[in-house]
Amino acid sequence: MSRQQQDADPNTRFRQRSNTTTFAPFAWRRKADTISTTVQPQTQPLTFDALVEALTPPAVPSLTHARSLATLIASQSPLPQPSVLNPVWAALCSHDSPSSLQAAGYEIMATFWERFDGHLGTADILQYFSLFLHTVWAADVGEPRLRALRALTRGGTEVIGIEIPLLSLLRTWTEGAFDAYMSGDASDPTERAERERHIDLLATFLSSVLEQPESAARVSEGDLASILQFYASLLGRALTVPPLSPAADPVPSPPLAAHTDQPAGVKTTIGAHRRHPSSISIRSISSPHLPSRKHPAELMVIIYLDHLSSQLKALAPKFLTLILPVLLRALAFFASPLPRVSIMTGRTHTPASLEDRIQKTLNVLFSGPYGSSCMAILKRHLLPPTDIGKDLHIAPIIALGAHRTLRNIIRQGLCTKMARAYICRLTSVSYPTAGVPGNKDLEKDLMERAWSKDDISGWDHTRLGRLLCKSVEAWVKFTPADNREDYDMEKDKIMDEAACTMRDIFQEFDEREDGVDMDDEEACVAGATLRQLTNFVRPIRTMDGAPLILPLDQPTEAPTPFLRTLSSLLARDHSTYMIPLLSTTLFFIADHLTDADTAKLPSMMFEQHDLSPASPDWLKSWEDILSNPTLFAPTRALTRLEIMKALRSVYDSLKDMPSYRKSLADLVFDFCRVQADNPQEDLTFDSSVAWRILGDEVVLRTVEAHTASASVSPSSEPGTPALFAPIRELIDLLTAVAVEGGVQEDDDDTGCANTSDTPVSPAFSSSSASAVVTPMLSRKQSEQRGGNARDRDSNMPSVMSILSSLAGSRSQSQHSQEHENVRPPLVASPVSEPILPRAAVAVVSLVSIFSQLAFTPHALLQRNVILAGQIFDTLVQLIGQAKSPRTRLTVLQFTMRIRADRDHRLYFVDAHYDPDGNIMTLASLIGRIPEPSLFGQAQQSEDERASSGDLNNDDSHVRKPQHRGTQERDGRRASRGRGLKPNHSAGSRSRSRAPLLTPSPSTSQVKSQETLWQFPESLPFTSVDPDNPSEGIFSYDPISESIGVLSINSYLSAIFDVLEKERNWEIISYVLCHLPVQLANKHLFCGPKCREVIARLLTSLCSGLACGGLASSIDRWPLGLKPRDAHGLAFHTLTVLISYRRHFDLPLRHAIVDVLLKGLDSQPTTITCCLQALTLCAFELLPSLKRSLPSILEKLSQIMSNPDMAVHILSFLSIVGSIRALHANLREEDFKMVFGVALQYLQHHNRRPGATPAISWGMSQYVRSISFYVVYVWFLAVKLPHRHRHISYITRQLLLANEGKDDIDEPTEVCFDWLARYAYASADPRPARSTLSEIVMNPNNLASPDPAVSEKTWILGNSVVTIRALARLGWIEVLSRRPSGLTRFLCKLENIPLVGPGDVDPDMVSVAAGMMMERDVPRPERPDAGVDRSLATNPRSDTISTVVVGDDGRAAPPAPDPITGYVWSNTAPSQRRKYVAVDPAFFALQLSPYPDRNQPASQRMVDAALLPALFRSLDQIPVIDTHKVGIMYVAPGQTHELDILRNTHGSPAYTRFLEGIGRLINLRGQVDVYAGGLSPDEDGEYAYAWWDDIGQVLYHTATMMPSKPHDKYCVDKKRHIGNDYVRIVWNDSGIPYRFDTLATQFQFVNIVIEPHSLGAIAAFSNNIHENEYFKVTIQRASGMSDFTPVGDFKLISAEQLPLLVRQLSLLADCFASVFERTERDTKEVEVISNWRARLQKIMTFKREKMPPLQTGGEIEEVMGQEAYRNFTATF
Repeated sequence: MSRQQQDADPNTRFRQRSNTTTFAPFAWRRKADTISTTVQPQTQPLTFDALVEALTPPAVPSLTHARSLATLIASQSPLPQPSVLNPVWAALCSHDSPSSLQAAGYEIMATFWERFDGHLGTADILQYFSLFLHTVWAADVGEPRLRALRALTRGGTEVIGIEIPLLSLLRTWTEGAFDAYMSGDASDPTERAERERHIDLLATFLSSVLEQPESAARVSEGDLASILQFYASLLGRALTVPPLSPAADPVPSPPLAAHTDQPAGVKTTIGAHRRHPSSISIRSISSPHLPSRKHPAELMVIIYLDHLSSQLKALAPKFLTLILPVLLRALAFFASPLPRVSIMTGRTHTPASLEDRIQKTLNVLFSGPYGSSCMAILKRHLLPPTDIGKDLHIAPIIALGAHRTLRNIIRQGLCTKMARAYICRLTSVSYPTAGVPGNKDLEKDLMERAWSKDDISGWDHTRLGRLLCKSVEAWVKFTPADNREDYDMEKDKIMDEAACTMRDIFQEFDEREDGVDMDDEEACVAGATLRQLTNFVRPIRTMDGAPLILPLDQPTEAPTPFLRTLSSLLARDHSTYMIPLLSTTLFFIADHLTDADTAKLPSMMFEQHDLSPASPDWLKSWEDILSNPTLFAPTRALTRLEIMKALRSVYDSLKDMPSYRKSLADLVFDFCRVQADNPQEDLTFDSSVAWRILGDEVVLRTVEAHTASASVSPSSEPGTPALFAPIRELIDLLTAVAVEGGVQEDDDDTGCANTSDTPVSPAFSSSSASAVVTPMLSRKQSEQRGGNARDRDSNMPSVMSILSSLAGSRSQSQHSQEHENVRPPLVASPVSEPILPRAAVAVVSLVSIFSQLAFTPHALLQRNVILAGQIFDTLVQLIGQAKSPRTRLTVLQFTMRIRADRDHRLYFVDAHYDPDGNIMTLASLIGRIPEPSLFGQAQQSEDERASSGDLNNDDSHVRKPQHRGTQERDGRRASRGRGLKPNHSAGSRSRSRAPLLTPSPSTSQVKSQETLWQFPESLPFTSVDPDNPSEGIFSYDPISESIGVLSINSYLSAIFDVLEKERNWEIISYVLCHLPVQLANKHLFCGPKCREVIARLLTSLCSGLACGGLASSIDRWPLGLKPRDAHGLAFHTLTVLISYRRHFDLPLRHAIVDVLLKGLDSQPTTITCCLQALTLCAFELLPSLKRSLPSILEKLSQIMSNPDMAVHILSFLSIVGSIRALHANLREEDFKMVFGVALQYLQHHNRRPGATPAISWGMSQYVRSISFYVVYVWFLAVKLPHRHRHISYITRQLLLANEGKDDIDEPTEVCFDWLARYAYASADPRPARSTLSEIVMNPNNLASPDPAVSEKTWILGNSVVTIRALARLGWIEVLSRRPSGLTRFLCKLENIPLVGPGDVDPDMVSVAAGMMMERDVPRPERPDAGVDRSLATNPRSDTISTVVVGDDGRAAPPAPDPITGYVWSNTAPSQRRKYVAVDPAFFALQLSPYPDRNQPASQRMVDAALLPALFRSLDQIPVIDTHKVGIMYVAPGQTHELDILRNTHGSPAYTRFLEGIGRLINLRGQVDVYAGGLSPDEDGEYAYAWWDDIGQVLYHTATMMPSKPHDKYCVDKKRHIGNDYVRIVWNDSGIPYRFDTLATQFQFVNIVIEPHSLGAIAAFSNNIHENEYFKVTIQRASGMSDFTPVGDFKLISAEQLPLLVRQLSLLADCFASVFERTERDTKEVEVISNWRARLQKIMTFKREKMPPLQTGGEIEEVMGQEAYRNFTATF
């Protein structure tokens, strides 16, 4: 067929060409074939020749002809010679031809050379090869051209002579194809896949060329390397392409093992943070909607690895420097999370990933002959770049790949090690007795892992670990010149890879057998690498500049993979052995850890003995900790606490090992010195343990120095300056810090009382004064204390010698920590103690030094006593000269708790610091006690308050807190808040926090005063052996001067300076609240020096209170407080100073009373205090009070308007009214003022119907009762001739008190009756039998005489008058029974003769009896005097006539018995000695119908049959009020009621007290004294009693009652004392008496008497100095108000003690009776007195038994008087 015929035949169907190559049909060719425009079919196809001719120039080539020719050649046989087609190829393949023709020409060429079986010479090949030269890759021509070239070279086998040009051509084409592939203009995935295939075809052809040995031999080494570098360049370009988007990466990633680099719990989401774009495989994201697509790097890395594998053996080792970086970079790109290191399972069975292929290639290199070179190259690439000309942006990526390679190598070694260990364990348990392994069925894979053929020999994991550590260190220090952000990103990935490597290493360690630990080299590598990794974290900051916190508790919450991995590493078990320790590493990055995380470290290190000498680096660990400022930052309260706990535990365990202890103490000293140089951290840093260690070290070194000096020179003189040289700098530092105080708590220096610049004098003589006044030591001292901590271990004991002791201390510390963990955390307070400024902590250390030297057996050594005295002097000086108020307050908290016992031995009081509640009372006055709702557990329980007697709920005198700080949450202490309102939040605000509200600068606002103390207090220190006296420290030595006597006078002078000059309210308020209790310990302030200071102190107080200058220098007063509040506190101190009256001259005593008088103008609480003090002055300063009593009474009449003052004013008046010596200077107006005060209160409390009392009902009843009592006692104090002058005033006031009522009430009626009795006479309220009465009434001396011949009785007003005619001639007996008493007159009618009718003997007996009546004076008798003569007398009522003690000037009775005193027995006519005067009006008034107004109508004659019952009922009611009070003696050490009741005697002081409180009476036959239910047969023969005209009290004295052997529980004693409302307790036990010690139903008031100072009491001690003064306290039942003038406590002298206690017992029994009658003040029930009961009996008789009055009409003229004139009807 001709060429024309072929062209003309359009219908000719092309035969399918056979595929003679491996090429697949081109897609673009297939696409072109499917074009809809088809060529018009020719009727006849052209022949071969015609086609060649049509395509040969000068003919114009036709695409149709060219395609036809290509098709025809595929079937042409035989083939023409190549020369036939040369013109065609030249025309079609020219670079000027269209691409479609070029493609057709190369198609013809490919088809021809594929079928050509002839041989071409080199020249022919070069000729045809020229058609390919200078061509570039084109998408539509490239594949036909490549096919043609491949066919020409026989698939690359016939390239002799064209090797280099061919390789160059292929590189050009490959680069072009790659450019097209990278252009990104192929949006169709199918087209992109075709471009990928083009590159793959080119690479495959190039590889086939080089695979031919002949061809490869003719290619130089450089050309081969250039091809490799060419591929590397293309790979590099591909690696720069960002990762594929999620939609473009449809191939899912293979599943990973259970544990991979990705931490558990992290959710991988699209858009979430990833390690790096290149770290995610293109197969890691799936999309089911798109066909597969490769990342350019994935394509190129396959090509590169294939080419490298084929040429690896032919390349020289020098080319490794080019190969490894490419592989490392590719590995970094394709790196994916690795699974856990495991010997049993590897990755899941999935096709090998590119990362695996790259790593396999690297393994081949590293395990090959050039492994060392590869390792050297790897080592170089692990480090940051150092070459300036190097591509710096690629270096970190290569380094990342290097780290991944190193990690894989290490993992391979770890697997090998784990596999071998596993095989060893497996076979060791399977050996039979023959010794041959019995189990040979080990997995082949396991054996291959244990002995891998690819194992890298010569490089163990330790060397690799050091390499890793070095690289991490280098990268941490590396800082690029530019592209810092990119480098930071890559560095983070490098660090993550290194951290993952460390995790693999630790995993292998964790899977080792128990007891197999890391060796030292492994521990060093692991610890150093971890330290370097943490070093990378240190500069990382958050957006606000704060350090980034690593979440060790939740590592998965870290923001980056590296931080997550590092957090998991740092959260490991601290038992892992590494150097440096994990704890030390964590301390290294403490600023990136939370306070809770760092707080765990000290305890862990302590438990592992890393902080004790058991570890060789223990001192270095402590040095690292103490020198790390981050650990002691203000925000790390828990960490500080735990460090200090560990420090204290270690230090305590080393106290018996001086060399170790001193080395640690030196570090602590350096630490404290550094802290002293950082004043800015003063208020927020709590390092009290460190400062306390310095104090302990002072004591220990002092004791050790004594031991050393005693062994060297026992005769050395103590007290020399060199004595304390070893500890001087320690104390100098403490003193200097205490003085300076660091950051001041106030904005000014107004808190210091010392206005001079004189520094504190050092406690030790030193050549340099600057060492005391400044906390900064000299450079020479610093250098001497510096140096390596290891050098301090020289000459120390062996570590093995102390392991046992350390183990014991560890267990103790762990137990202590477990116990402490139970307590709530102190972040309320993060610490168990108050957070103090540094200066205050230094004071705490000084206090510790003093306590250990003074209150321990160390006080037995003279040198220790000297040092303790010097420390005390330093503390005293700090009171006035320390700059920090908190520091000075801390000193006061210690010094004001110092007490002395009776032997003047000092002790620190703790348990019974405020036994009487005085400090709490004073603190409440200024708002220093929390409110009950916030008080919480700090509030005393009822049992605790019972122990001190403070069971009173009367808070009316306590001011509610107006200014106080916030309360702590764990109740552990009262916090130091600044707020003026209660803060109900759970935690207290830190003092370092800024205030919530900041006033504007333009607003003038006074800064609020900070509250430094509250009550109850939480002391910042603990004293050694509190409440136990010292054996060598004294307050006074009455025998001789002793070195053990402290300068208490200096302390008093410091307190004096505080009161004089203090400008800080916190300091002066603390002193004023605590000074009274300390001054009450009189044995503390003995000696002439103290007397002088006390006198100065009193003078200052009197002056300051009189002129108002006290506390006038205070700069800022708390809200609601004024100077008068300070004055109110000072009056309590003044009250205690009354007990020091012997130190004061008369003018100063007068000044006390004058100041107290001035205090009556103050606020109510101050008035109460002044009244109580004036009551004390009535006994102790009687002349001074008598001098000012008129002024006092006038002042009381002016201030009585306050109802709350009623009970205190009336109590004062009642006691002063009973002391007759005070009334000498009083005028009639003064008495009138007293009556006015009492009656005014009566008017106020005399409740009218429907009125509501201003106070409780019980208290109102008591005030009414005591008001009448004051009227009675003061009326008796008026001289008899002047009494009637006051009747009109009193009468008017009594009637005003009943104004508005229908009639006067019964108490007022009784009062009128009582006034009628005593206005004109001082006679007793009840008559007594006399000799005259016996003679007249029983003239015949009959056993049962009937003396009356006749008798008649009349009701005259409120009296019952009986007149009897006696048997003896002319004698009559007149009896007047009134509510206030019984009056008896024995009269002789002189109007009759001496001898009557029929009488022989004249009445001479009456005359003799009348003459002898005044001579029969009763005398006190001794207990054994005579026989009881009372048995024959008529029994009378148990009442006796009461009187006021007086003196008529007669001879004194005989001296009393030394034990029992006077004994009053029998009927003793008057039972007292007094002058009795009678006004004539007395007789008439007693027989008058007063107070009836209608005198005749009131007089009635009574039926005699009704009289016996009336007389019996009246005579059974005493004519005065009676009281019974119990008295108990508590012997030393007694606390139980049975022991107390069994006492039969007391101390001599107790006996003298009994003699003064009453009169000893003989109970047997007693008829005139109230016996209080005592029976002489059951309760003893004697008892003490006291009486006056108003009342009588019988004392149930337990020691005077017999203790019966059969009465095991003292029932007989308890039935009397237990039923008494009031008990007097003489407490010599040395222990505060508990209110409920004698628990009975009637438990109301205890009057407790005890020595003012504690101490041993001898059974028969009679030391006057010991018994000079006593403390009196009142214990009241719950709900009872304060009604006594005692307050919290009072000191009173022994001679005045009985008088005060007697008056207190009377007042207490009156109030207790009201309290019991009203059922604890819950019911409105009136208390009926004996006088009122008598009145009610008379009124009832008149109302019920007497006939009604007969009232006639109006009397007219004379005859109208007939009935009235008939007197027989009435008489």
